[in-house]
Amino acid sequence: MVSVVVVNFKGTSQLEKCLSYLLRTKYPRYEVIVVDCLTENLATWIRRRFPTVKFIHYDYDIGPSASHNVERHVLNPYSKYLAFIDNDTYVTEDWLTELVKVMEGDEKIGVAQAKILATWNSSLMDNAGLAIDALGTWYTTRGLKADDFQNIFEIFAASSAGCLVLREVFEKAGGFDPDYFIYDDDTDFSFRVRLLGYKIVFVPSAVVFHDGEPMRALNPRKLRHSVKNRICTMIKNYELRNLWWRFSLYSALAFLAGVSFMIMGRPLEAKETLKGFSYPLLNIKKLWRKRVAVQSARKVRDAELFRHGFIRNDIRATVSDIRLKAGHFL
Repeated sequence: MVSVVVVNFKGTSQLEKCLSYLLRTKYPRYEVIVVDCLTENLATWIRRRFPTVKFIHYDYDIGPSASHNVERHVLNPYSKYLAFIDNDTYVTEDWLTELVKVMEGDEKIGVAQAKILATWNSSLMDNAGLAIDALGTWYTTRGLKADDFQNIFEIFAASSAGCLVLREVFEKAGGFDPDYFIYDDDTDFSFRVRLLGYKIVFVPSAVVFHDGEPMRALNPRKLRHSVKNRICTMIKNYELRNLWWRFSLYSALAFLAGVSFMIMGRPLEAKETLKGFSYPLLNIKKLWRKRVAVQSARKVRDAELFRHGFIRNDIRATVSDIRLKAGHFL
């Protein structure tokens, strides 16, 4: 049994297409749960158009991170797996069958990611976290040729736009961190799954399409949450010997970025960047408690993730990402 969780926000135009495709899934045992924020009259809309779909509605924005953490009483008690897709993800009929088949074949797999293709060009890949650099940026499949990815292989982090998670692993890892609100929450979740000793794999036969954004441009909210969450992920998940230089380097760069925005005459971007930088410091007690929980449960050392190339000591992915976003921003 699989519980498929669809995260939705303020509207039904994308959701209608998403659910129409999703309900054509051929896998025999699944339920669909929409977790929504701020969509007016959602209950009436779903009951009229998709009466078999469960839903949870919030009249305030809890954020995508918290939206993944569906409460136990809502889930089918027999669900062995949780699948996550965004409301702008459109699945193929066999996507779930292929993901379950791969996970049932290896008890050490905790998460399986679908082959997510870009809707605007189905010959190109969307995101999959092949590895992260020293500052937490993904070495991603985004923009690469889809035909080059035909085999199952391990990746460091799965995108929550289309993945399947063993429910037991989800609960052991503690789910998604609701304090992230948005951005990099799937990196943090995948990191914790990895530290528990489970594998994360890419499954090319499970095809889905993702609208997403052609390019993630910089904006104030993204700056704040991205900076905040990168630092939180470092503090929670790394062994101390590997934490300090990453934390110091990223913090210095984030602070300099805030100052640079101020000099450029962009006070809002400067303010949000510095707010993101200051959040982990102002909430260090809470963050440190999370770290203690993660570190006490870990079964895998950082060195093993380094050895397999899942975590790298360079910052090339970050530099490339900054160039793309800055060029679009400017």
